[in-house]
Amino acid sequence: MKKIMFITSAALFMYLTAQICGCGSCEAKANSIENSTVVEKTKTVKLKITGMTCAGCSSHVTQTLQGVKGVSKVELEYPGDVATIEYDAATTKTEDLIAAVEKINYKAEIIEAKK
Repeated sequence: MKKIMFITSAALFMYLTAQICGCGSCEAKANSIENSTVVEKTKTVKLKITGMTCAGCSSHVTQTLQGVKGVSKVELEYPGDVATIEYDAATTKTEDLIAAVEKINYKAEIIEAKK
């Protein structure tokens, strides 16, 4: 147990000394990470899904949509038959989502699309 304490203390010491090294490169790296921005092209679309008759159908459609490349979130209301999907517009299109649903023998149409 003492050996673990020594390693932990040594690691803590190295971490703390690295944070106050004074060379300036650590601060520059931290600032560049803080100032960088990630541009995401996430879109949200609502699809009306028809042909579902049970919760199992809803689960099947949800899993299918989650398997489409670029999809980050799927919420499907059953009953109600409305799927809200967040996806990366650079990776996929709404046509791809509709095609995935239709491939498993359900119908889908756009109700609402948002940026």
